[in-house]
Amino acid sequence: MEAKIYPDKKNLYRLPWSINDNPIGWVEVTDVCNIHCEGCYRPSMGEGHKSLEKVKEEILFMKEWRNCDVISLAGGEALLHPNILEIIKFIKKNKMKSLILTNGLVLTEQFIIDLKDSGLTGLSFHIDTTQALPEFNEKRVESELELNDLRLKYAKMVKKAGLYAHFGITVTEQNYNEVPKFIQWVIDNMKLISGVSLIIHRGLPVGKGIDYYANDKKVEIKPGTLGYAIDAEKSEISGITTKELYTKIKEYFPDYDASSYLGGTVDHTSIKWLLGNIIVNSKGQTFGAYGKKAMELIQTLYHHRRGSYIIYSKHRSGKRIFLLSLFDKTLRKATFKFLKYILFNPVRFFYSLNTIGIGMVQPADILPDGSVDMCDDCPDLCVHNGKLVYSCRLDEYKLYGSLLRARIVNEEVRKDVMEKGVAEIVN
Repeated sequence: MEAKIYPDKKNLYRLPWSINDNPIGWVEVTDVCNIHCEGCYRPSMGEGHKSLEKVKEEILFMKEWRNCDVISLAGGEALLHPNILEIIKFIKKNKMKSLILTNGLVLTEQFIIDLKDSGLTGLSFHIDTTQALPEFNEKRVESELELNDLRLKYAKMVKKAGLYAHFGITVTEQNYNEVPKFIQWVIDNMKLISGVSLIIHRGLPVGKGIDYYANDKKVEIKPGTLGYAIDAEKSEISGITTKELYTKIKEYFPDYDASSYLGGTVDHTSIKWLLGNIIVNSKGQTFGAYGKKAMELIQTLYHHRRGSYIIYSKHRSGKRIFLLSLFDKTLRKATFKFLKYILFNPVRFFYSLNTIGIGMVQPADILPDGSVDMCDDCPDLCVHNGKLVYSCRLDEYKLYGSLLRARIVNEEVRKDVMEKGVAEIVN
């Protein structure tokens, strides 16, 4: 049996982020999109583009009540908003960074220059096998590797403009085994790409003896009612966890490690956000990672200097990261490996070096008692009716006024859930 190398919470830094002091302000500027992604949690409800005034209001709300370092502009496809350049200028005027989450379809070299001139910090691309892309005649491809040329095209465009480039994929049962190859592609292009996001596929299983309630009132959920409502009789919902994904990456990249996490709101054993990294040079040589003490110092010192916590950096750390090895035993191992590497060939010292961030998110899980385990102090809260709510479940607030709660009415299903969890029994 394959050994599991799960991360140990005692070796991880519990990120100090909170509801009122969080590096991210999540602002959805539109529900209009030019593509469909399987499992999308924001299908269009016909609301269209938010007004510029409304977007500014939400940005100022985030600045006041979240103390943000960066505003994440999402949708829909945020780049479709007609006032996107004015929005970015407004964020810069308010002394925050701006990151756009995009599929990249409308990007041109001139558009990226305009975004840069307006003050944009970077772009986070979602390109993966859950999408039917125009470049492939609106068909989904079978392998993540087939999409690397498309990703590389965007990475080069962003690099040319001098912006931050980040790539993410939705991790499903189908592409789970390709995650190491995706990370290897990022390592091979480390001069162009700064980080990776791995969002594990989740959804609300419909059927299998599970009823849903909002404010104690039963509601009928059908496939398509919500973007993430899935017919459990016909489709799979991933049972993959951040712990298993950590094991998969660690198997292929022994030098990779995690530094910090956010737990769940209900399940004390869950790891909802797991942030890790791998230190690599331009020749593809890996040296290790920094650990919890280095992350603690980074967060603390940044907050002391800037007054907020950090998740996206404008600058690459380079060899400066080794200075923190005085405080971090994980990083000391990487430092010794690096010194050994350059000992007999000092020219190697001049190879460029960077730390590639690898972030994992395990979205909402339904527990055996029907409660929903969300991300504790979630960085991706958004504004709805003057309150902060979970962006990945915003449609539940809009349609039903609250998060849905499950009630498992079939005893056989209940037994399976107790043993395996909902995510596994619907596979």
